[in-house]
This record gives sequence, C-alpha cells and structure tokens, in this order.
Amino acid sequence: MEARSVMPLSSGRKTAGRPTWRGRGMKTLAALSLSLAIYGMAGWIYVAVCALVAPDTLHLPLTHLLPFLREDTSGVLSFILSFVSFVVYQMIRDELHRSFCSACS
Repeated sequence: MEARSVMPLSSGRKTAGRPTWRGRGMKTLAALSLSLAIYGMAGWIYVAVCALVAPDTLHLPLTHLLPFLREDTSGVLSFILSFVSFVVYQMIRDELHRSFCSACS
C-alpha cells in the first residue's frame, strides 16, 4: 500500500485560487472603466468625423430624445468620459497587477 500525505487546510480566511469580493469588484470596475473609455472615444471620433464631413450640423441636437444635447456638446462630454475612464482604468490596472504579483510570490 502506498501512503498518501494529507495537506491540512490553512486557518486563514483567504484561500488560494478564489477571488475575494474586493478582487471581483476591482476587476468589474476595471472592465467597466475600460468599456466606458472605448465607447467614449468612439463617440468623440463620431463627432470629429461629423465635424469634418458636415460642420454645419454641429449645432443641431444629437437626438430627438434629448433636444438640449447638441452634437458638439456630446463630443466634449464623450472626450471627458473617455479620458477620466481611461485614467481610472490605468490606476485600477496597476493595483490589480501589484496584488496579482504579490500573491504569486
């Protein structure tokens, strides 16, 4: 017969291989901020192309659902959203990278 060794469970609260709620939240926030950065930049590029192709339409409302939101204003808001979301993503990504590397060693 072959003797098998049994590894005792650690008494700590964290277990290897299972993400904590904080880790899941950080990953979710990183994914959300990257998505907002990409879609915000797409909105800004759309308005920039419209400004090149048909500059006389920039003062018109973007949609009839929001008549106060003009094309040029939505371009500025899209750029701000994209920039802020990308900065948040960079800060979170660095934090996730640091916590992942510290768990490996």
